[in-house]
Amino acid sequence: MRRDQHLRRFTIALVLVCGAAAIPDAQPSDVLTIAGVTVIDTINGRALPNRTVTIRNGTIVSVTEGDRPSQGARRIDGRGKFLIPGLWDMHTHHQMTGEASLPLYVANGVTGTRDMGSDLDLVIPLRERTASGQLLGPRIIASGPILDDRPADWPYRLTVRTGEDARKAVQLLKQRGVDFIKVHDRTPPEAYQAIADEAKRQGLSFAGHLPRGITFEAASAAGQRTVEHLAGLRMFNQCSGGQTYSAEKCRSFFEWLAKSGLWQTPTLVNWRTMFTVDTPEGDPERDHLAYASPGLLEFLAINRQMSNVGPEAVRSLVAAADSAAIAVADMQKAGVGILAGCDAMIGGFCLHDELMLMVKGGMSPAAALQTATINPARALAMEKLYGTVNSGKRADLVLLEANPLEDIGNMSRIVAVVMNGRLLDRAQLDATLAAVRTQFKSQRPNQGPR
Repeated sequence: MRRDQHLRRFTIALVLVCGAAAIPDAQPSDVLTIAGVTVIDTINGRALPNRTVTIRNGTIVSVTEGDRPSQGARRIDGRGKFLIPGLWDMHTHHQMTGEASLPLYVANGVTGTRDMGSDLDLVIPLRERTASGQLLGPRIIASGPILDDRPADWPYRLTVRTGEDARKAVQLLKQRGVDFIKVHDRTPPEAYQAIADEAKRQGLSFAGHLPRGITFEAASAAGQRTVEHLAGLRMFNQCSGGQTYSAEKCRSFFEWLAKSGLWQTPTLVNWRTMFTVDTPEGDPERDHLAYASPGLLEFLAINRQMSNVGPEAVRSLVAAADSAAIAVADMQKAGVGILAGCDAMIGGFCLHDELMLMVKGGMSPAAALQTATINPARALAMEKLYGTVNSGKRADLVLLEANPLEDIGNMSRIVAVVMNGRLLDRAQLDATLAAVRTQFKSQRPNQGPR
């Protein structure tokens, strides 16, 4: 089947999942207090017991020791519970997963996302509607379309081949209100440098893949903010001298990388599962398949067919993902900034899986938690608003049943989520998940038992 036919099928599937997401019936209070809770200090990796967190109009106004009631406030008993800042997924494609998947992020404690490539007419309105509360969904930081020289019919693209093309594209995206610029594997070197220069002139950062012909050193010098997917695993294969990871051979490179300012978004879950989800090699329960939008499944099927990856190659990718997790832990210990991101797998759920893989690779739970909280805030230059539970920060919070510093798996034991000061308790989160699951099930024709 031709690529344009594949893309047309994907577009049809995407339209099916872009219906309006209902916001659960949670009445916001002007003042909300979470009393007696243990606050997790994401900077120092400490548990701070018996704190009272007071929220007013979507902002944390105080974090005090002891159970201090606030007159007229709605009080949540936080005794025995643990409070963390809302999580960030730093590599999403909301056009791929669809509007109906947005509530899945919040239901899993993901209150912010960085969209790494979607059409402007889709992602900018989604960003505004989630920000206003019209849609239940995370805050969205958006790049708009990817800038490279792929054919115009490739999804999420704006074709650039020359420096002049690139400058005009960056100016257009700035006018349309994007938050940053995205480059890819096939961004030509001339266009890449023009993007770097024009983005700086326009007050935008740029991020993405490490394009062909661009070295890590050149990317750092150009001011690229983040590198995605471990640069196609070059991040450790190159310094290892082959596909077998060598911590010793990569040590000096990781030390340089820590000083370079290049943040890394490894997307370990994507490396491990992108060719197995919804196939006999996958595990529907482990993969959270019931929450996969039809648009996402359609895209993954197209990707499998176009990539023509056989069973042996899939096994090699899984093994590479295990090596990558170890390399990422070594990078983090060397001081490299690591960001959690899924590359548009199953919204919300995949971020918890990403953190589990990081810890499995050797990262501490505290360090893994940082990749989804304080590190994104720093990488986005938004540390004044996000990343910690402190006064003056946005009230995007997750209340947990158990301590995530003891077991990263406790991140999924969510009691409640506070989104911009609005409390969503466990019953409301469960209802949200059930509604999305039911909607997606009804949109999958001829689906056998799972």
